[in-house]
Amino acid sequence: MRRRLVLSTIAVVVVVLVVLLVPVVLIVNDANDGDTPTDQFVRLAVIAIVALIAAAVLAAVQARQLALPLERLARSAARVGDGDFSAPSSASGIEEIDDIARALRLSANRVDRMLESERSFTADATHQLRTGLTGIAMRLELLERDDDPEIAREARAALEQTHELTTTLDELLAVARRGSSGERTEIDLVALVDHHVSDWQERFATARRQIVVTTGRPVTVTATPGLVGQIVNVLFDNSLRHGAGTLTVEVEGEMVTIEDEGPGVEEVHVAGLFERPADPHAKHGRGLPLARRLAQADGGRLDLVGRRPARFRLTLVPAAPPAGGVDATAEMPVPPDA
Repeated sequence: MRRRLVLSTIAVVVVVLVVLLVPVVLIVNDANDGDTPTDQFVRLAVIAIVALIAAAVLAAVQARQLALPLERLARSAARVGDGDFSAPSSASGIEEIDDIARALRLSANRVDRMLESERSFTADATHQLRTGLTGIAMRLELLERDDDPEIAREARAALEQTHELTTTLDELLAVARRGSSGERTEIDLVALVDHHVSDWQERFATARRQIVVTTGRPVTVTATPGLVGQIVNVLFDNSLRHGAGTLTVEVEGEMVTIEDEGPGVEEVHVAGLFERPADPHAKHGRGLPLARRLAQADGGRLDLVGRRPARFRLTLVPAAPPAGGVDATAEMPVPPDA
């Protein structure tokens, strides 16, 4: 491209010189014919204007020739960003641009292969997990018929959780494939939270802690039950591992706010709280990033709205506009407390 720019510049300069010099020579030759200086200046002005127009036309043509391949390359890059990894790009004849297009194609093909490998692994892992859960469910169904009512009750509860986990696996697989679950429905947020609280009560009681739920204005939300349940589970597990004292769960409209009495989040960790760990083999630090991605895939969001104590807020999409026509999902999160 450098050679082409140099050659195009030389061509423009030559054209301008020709347009200027030839008429000037003619004017000088005709100067003895009695032309006034004013006539000569007018001729020179016309020549200068013609030269500028010629230079502008040549520059526009050359700029267009350089811009077209760059525009095609930009469109190809945008398609890669949208998930189309074919990224076709015809040869432009400009070496540097063709090198970039070739690198883009190679990168797109590499990303496509990696994503296809991850999709295949996710599908295989989901199939194996579903097969194992089916076997567990069959055993629990047998235990559910036990003569001991306590054993039957526990088996029934475990069987319900097994069915929920199977449904959640399907929803997570849909998110991995499409970026969204596609299974949104109108749900009672209070009932869903109460259901998951009942699953966690015993674990918190074992740690000599309790869960307190408060509810405000009830609102039906549009969400995927399995994804919302996973987000709530991540927040409960995070509190059980890192928090302390009573876990307070407040359901107000389309928002679920979770807070405990622990030491909270250090300021240095706030910025990267929802970022995946850099080490792909790290065993910790994946829950909150996953919860935020699930919330975004379901049309909502998850924010840290309080630092000491840690206070997380899950905001979902209301099934109908709230009273007064104000969309609560458009509110900005409250800055973390000092």
